[in-house]
Amino acid sequence: MRQSLLSNYIWLLLLSGLQVSQAHADWQSLYYRDHLLVGKIFSTQEKVWISPQQLDSKIRDEQIILLGETHSNPDHHIKQAEIIENWLATGRAVALAFEMLAYDDWEQSLYSEYSLGALRQKLEQVSSQWDWEIYQPILEIQIKYQLPIVGANLTRIQLDQYSSGEKCQVTRQEDSLDVCDSINEQQQTVIKQLIFDAHCGYLPVEYTKPLMRTQVAKDASFALSVSNMGKTHKVALIAGAVHVRKDIGAPVHLQRLGKQSVSIAFVNVDPDKLTVEEYIGPTDLGRQFDYIYFTPSERNQDPCVEFAEQLKKLKKLTK
Repeated sequence: MRQSLLSNYIWLLLLSGLQVSQAHADWQSLYYRDHLLVGKIFSTQEKVWISPQQLDSKIRDEQIILLGETHSNPDHHIKQAEIIENWLATGRAVALAFEMLAYDDWEQSLYSEYSLGALRQKLEQVSSQWDWEIYQPILEIQIKYQLPIVGANLTRIQLDQYSSGEKCQVTRQEDSLDVCDSINEQQQTVIKQLIFDAHCGYLPVEYTKPLMRTQVAKDASFALSVSNMGKTHKVALIAGAVHVRKDIGAPVHLQRLGKQSVSIAFVNVDPDKLTVEEYIGPTDLGRQFDYIYFTPSERNQDPCVEFAEQLKKLKKLTK
């Protein structure tokens, strides 16, 4: 009898291990897969945990969804692709807008002419600074359903003009936004602090203002591209998570255009943070994003440590 119970116990352990391995096999990122929050989705408005199926149901009838990511995390792109494909089941035409592409650099009419390999080659030619291989799950959806692709960003030359304050208007066809006075002082402070923190304190404070102008111009550009394409399609924006923040990002400018959107942030778990409030802040839960989707992380080192040498060089260059 004892032997039988022991055998059953061992079998359950093996089965449990198999299930964990299979669960881990679903994630590409290597770190913190066992974290309590991995795979969970939090609705900030309802303050409840929801399933992927419930998320699909809640966004089913939305016209614009903003999918915020960590660019280097492959799991974020896999989950984005899943959400987009499920969203397609509503039967409405869907277009993809990419932060990684400047509106003026991308020929939208060419979207239907490519195989996956040819599309990646074209994207790499147009925007070579991005790792397009990691975006393959989304590109596969584009090829499968022949979804239009629109560039959401500004060109490097244009961004320099906004950074210096030389230019204030961002325009897409008949729509335009003034970005010099579009956000209040509190929002500007938040953005400048995020920029300072992202550079781990190595960027002189005076440089945060031109970079803040650049970010505001980008977010307005994203909003205009999405709004313009939204006249004929449902639109999914693929961008960094900070750009889809409801308090300072593209949603602010979409509201100025009279457009509503849903913001979904994919967030890397941190081994030292076990509650949603530790990632967002208890007073900001419903202000930053509508939904937060937790994933493993592609790195296990603090970026401020990992990129310390590059950041030190940046500090020297800005002196």
